Amino acid sequence: MALGVLEDRHLEHVPGTALLEELQKVSGGVAKKGTGRSAHIILVPQPSDDPRDPLNWPKWKKEACFWSICYGAGLVGAVGPLLAPGYVLLGQQWGVSANTAAATNGDTILALGCFMMLQAPIAVKYGRRPVFLLSMLILFTCSIWSAVSQGLPSFLASRVFQGCGMAAYESLVTATIGDIFFVHQRGFRVAIWGLAISLGISIAPIANGYVIASDTLGWRWCFWLITIFHGIGLLLIFFFVPETAYDRKSPGVVETSSIAGSDEKTPEQSSEKDPVSVTDVEAVVDCRSQQYLPAKSFLTELKLWSGYVSNVSMFEVFFRPFPFILSPVIWFTIFSYGLTTCWLVILSAVSSVVFGGPPYNFNTSQVGLVSIGPLVAGLITTFIAGPLTDYSSTWFAKHNKGIYEPESRMYVMIFMLILEVAGYAFWALMQSKNVHWIGPVIMYSIINAGQGIGSTAIVTYVIDVHRKHSPECFALINFIKNLILYGFSQFSVEWVQNMGVLHTFGILAGLTAICVLTAVPMYIYGKRCRSWISRHPAIFDRE
Repeated sequence: MALGVLEDRHLEHVPGTALLEELQKVSGGVAKKGTGRSAHIILVPQPSDDPRDPLNWPKWKKEACFWSICYGAGLVGAVGPLLAPGYVLLGQQWGVSANTAAATNGDTILALGCFMMLQAPIAVKYGRRPVFLLSMLILFTCSIWSAVSQGLPSFLASRVFQGCGMAAYESLVTATIGDIFFVHQRGFRVAIWGLAISLGISIAPIANGYVIASDTLGWRWCFWLITIFHGIGLLLIFFFVPETAYDRKSPGVVETSSIAGSDEKTPEQSSEKDPVSVTDVEAVVDCRSQQYLPAKSFLTELKLWSGYVSNVSMFEVFFRPFPFILSPVIWFTIFSYGLTTCWLVILSAVSSVVFGGPPYNFNTSQVGLVSIGPLVAGLITTFIAGPLTDYSSTWFAKHNKGIYEPESRMYVMIFMLILEVAGYAFWALMQSKNVHWIGPVIMYSIINAGQGIGSTAIVTYVIDVHRKHSPECFALINFIKNLILYGFSQFSVEWVQNMGVLHTFGILAGLTAICVLTAVPMYIYGKRCRSWISRHPAIFDRE
């Protein structure tokens, strides 16, 4: 047992387990290590010698690609709550209830979840770049459509298509992070991506509260303004996001999955407590003799489509996400990440009612300013969550004979449990006792901070376990999450109005505790789950 993680009884090597802290020769090759402060860390996955391998890209190219995508993710975060501060006002203008006005966001969420199941197979089959470009183009054109729409049906249709455009920046970014960054770098990158979405969610209500309340601008200008930013995003994606999909099963390319996937242990072997050997870690293969093509030029990489085509049929790729519903890791992520994200989005949706009614009676612009607290919390969390998650993995490896287990990232979920449960519970108590508005705003910020820390660990864990199929996995996770969120969006405002903040947020505190505590069995049995996944390639690795 490695610090509470149960050893597997079937496989000599379980995919995901990796050597991070020692330099050893394995399978005739020498493990490549990081540079600078990471010079003691063995690179996982091991890069090939191919100059076209995204892991070998120069630092500036990786950073340009990553930050361009994060810019798009920030815009996607803003699209959902774009009109959140004004649901009460919009309901009055449209002659409908505030709940009906808020429910329009539910159609965007539903489209987002459904389109994820379509765009993920396209990205697997034809690469990431064309999907990112098409998605940003959809966001650009449909924001104009929303701005000029003359009726509620037209407005709803434009929001549905916006949901389709949002999909890539919620599910493909994690796959791209896995394409271009190593294991010890992913935690911080996932935290930045999470921050980008959180910034969009937080900044949009702050700015648009004033825009909606303005007599000279109004809600339509929310869409005109974001159209400008979508146009900038389209240019960034075109120039700085080349194709990152790369076939690591080509001859001579290092494969970072199991080196002994079919080598099962006997019961006698599984009961032996031998020291960890080099066969327990990721394989390193000598591929220096392989001949590679030269790196692509900048102009060549500007093609809308790189020519990348997976050898798996489109029919099979389309249905490939669904078997992952059998993965315990996916169900853990749905509970600990998907559902807790739903509760946080609900908070944003009901903020105009919670702060717009007694005892605070905020106007539209004041409701928007409430998001400043979560915004600051998100910024602080980003500089803590990523390094903290990466540190937990390297600390674990140092205390586990240099061997890294993906489950080590779950240590930081202790902070998620404490911050979120306390945030919901104390918010419920404070508002019921008419505590000054700064109290609930602080609790809102604490909840946001807890989600940022936990999400970083959870998303990085999924990338580590299902790296080759992360687009399909996150498409499935977000599809289920958005279906649930769509359901809640139809009655969330009425829920708070009828039950009250005390009981509603008390329920959310309990649900959050249940969801986050699923990390305990996942941490203990995670390695055995990874073994089970590896031993069923017909379900999880059909290539």
